[in-house]
Amino acid sequence: MAPGDGRRIEHRIRKSPFIRLFDRTHASVVCPHFYELILSNGCPYACAYCYLQLTFRGKSHPRLYNNDWQQVEKELDAIAKGVFSTGELADSLAITPPLLSKALDYFASQSTRYLLLLTKSTNVRLLQKRKASRQVIVSFSINSVEAHRRWEHGTPSPDKRLECAGRLKEQGWRVRIRLDPIILEGSLSDYRPVCERLAALAPEMVTIGTLRQFPQLDNFAPHAPRKGLELAGDGRMRYPLEQRLESYRKIAEWLGFQPALCKETKGAWRQLGWWFQGCNCTS
Repeated sequence: MAPGDGRRIEHRIRKSPFIRLFDRTHASVVCPHFYELILSNGCPYACAYCYLQLTFRGKSHPRLYNNDWQQVEKELDAIAKGVFSTGELADSLAITPPLLSKALDYFASQSTRYLLLLTKSTNVRLLQKRKASRQVIVSFSINSVEAHRRWEHGTPSPDKRLECAGRLKEQGWRVRIRLDPIILEGSLSDYRPVCERLAALAPEMVTIGTLRQFPQLDNFAPHAPRKGLELAGDGRMRYPLEQRLESYRKIAEWLGFQPALCKETKGAWRQLGWWFQGCNCTS
């Protein structure tokens, strides 16, 4: 299903703050703090594993905010530096938020504030019309072809996303990739072709993570993948540690370099012998 087809889109005036610090990860998990910049809520896609189905209690229609940009700018100016992600509660680009153009203008003039756009979309016309800015990071969420077929309903194919990422990179935009969530119900070898394409693309950063979800997701996403998951110490359902480690080592081998890990435990980092050198949500 294409973004907006058959789905209701709300336009609202936001009454709550536009910015909040994301610092809710469990103490055992490595995750840098970043800021959520809430220009929209919800997503038009129907990924079976998505945490937004739990966050919004099964509601799928996006909500776009139409406030005066000065309200947002005032909140941004109060924070001296940081990464501001519009993709925590929404797909950043699937449906263009009315305030995104103003946000791009604002961040292009900054030196210590960075805008992070996280998307499964290929809706990048707004970016292609603009001069690339080092203050704006475009991160594409990618999965294997098989995982896309089974669980990422309504999204562009991984190949189309990677082609789109390549075009933006050629234009000078900062491009990152999140290979996340790696779903181990099938064969890990399903991920080899996409890893080889990522190695050829050479984005400035690749961050990976295996499937992890809160137990309550089952109440709103009955078709979410869950085979092999078990309750972990951080309260999420995860694959056993050794299985995760084996997957990360193999993914790194196919990529030809050490990727970053998303919301993985300190114990996993330690056993891999990898060092944290930034990830998708750092500048």
